[in-house]
Amino acid sequence: MRIKKITAPDMPTALSLIRESLGPDAVIISEEHNAKGELELTIALEEAEEISFDKEDRAEVRQARWKYDDEALRESLEYHTLLDVVKDRILARCRKISAEENIRDDKELLSRCFAQMFKFHDVLDCKQPVKMFMGVPGSGKSTAIAKVATQAKIQKLSACIISTDNVRAGANSQLQAFADILETNFRFVKSPRGLYDMVEDAKQKYALVLIDTPGINPFLQEEVEKVSLMTEAVRADMILTMDAGKNTMEAVEVADVFAEIGANYLLPTRLDLTRRIGALLSVAGCCELGFCGASVSSSIAKGLSEVDSLSLAKLVLS
Repeated sequence: MRIKKITAPDMPTALSLIRESLGPDAVIISEEHNAKGELELTIALEEAEEISFDKEDRAEVRQARWKYDDEALRESLEYHTLLDVVKDRILARCRKISAEENIRDDKELLSRCFAQMFKFHDVLDCKQPVKMFMGVPGSGKSTAIAKVATQAKIQKLSACIISTDNVRAGANSQLQAFADILETNFRFVKSPRGLYDMVEDAKQKYALVLIDTPGINPFLQEEVEKVSLMTEAVRADMILTMDAGKNTMEAVEVADVFAEIGANYLLPTRLDLTRRIGALLSVAGCCELGFCGASVSSSIAKGLSEVDSLSLAKLVLS
């Protein structure tokens, strides 16, 4: 195996240098940033042949045997249409785990890999009681809030729903209806200052405070600023709801904008209607968003599921 270290200002430049130095079959073994903010990568290329000696100590060349054959895993990841940079990171980490811990099972390797690469969080974790939901129009934000409120009710956690959506009256009516059914307090506020005051009051009375924001076009700055003002007003788990079947490149571009205004968790919606989850893995890998659950059916009462490294691995390999 040939191993080399390279330094580059960003990942696209690094990938170009990798191809130039070791070719298209090279893989990334490790990645870190130096004090200058540059990427420092360790890359490797598995040699096609290795040298051995026969009984008379004569050198002979024979085909090298890979310790771990990642062909099946590579095909599965390609089926899910991940960004190449995220796919390569996953494969490299799986090979590293296999070599260090002598693991050959794809599901176990992938689960261990995801546990190292991604963050996983319980959306009902009350250590941070305030949860702010954001996303594009139609991403399932209001329904996700209703599902979280329902799960809170089942677990006997008091919850309050606050809407900051002064754009769509229908969204507020829907949330109000859900709140009435669940016997959960529903409030509406327009300004960031008003949101701050309302959240401070609600934290004294409820285990969970669920905040809805207007669905926005992330490529229109004036709309992004509406939500940005709200994220700056309170401390909260900032949760991006996203259709699990979204185009991978578009999903990463959208998530990157929301990450810039504070989103730190991803809650996929319509996961039951999706067969390829490359967009979700690419968003988590590129935008550093953790998983905090997923919407897996149209049922409000049973439509929210936890997400962990093993469940993601099963989805990739199923």
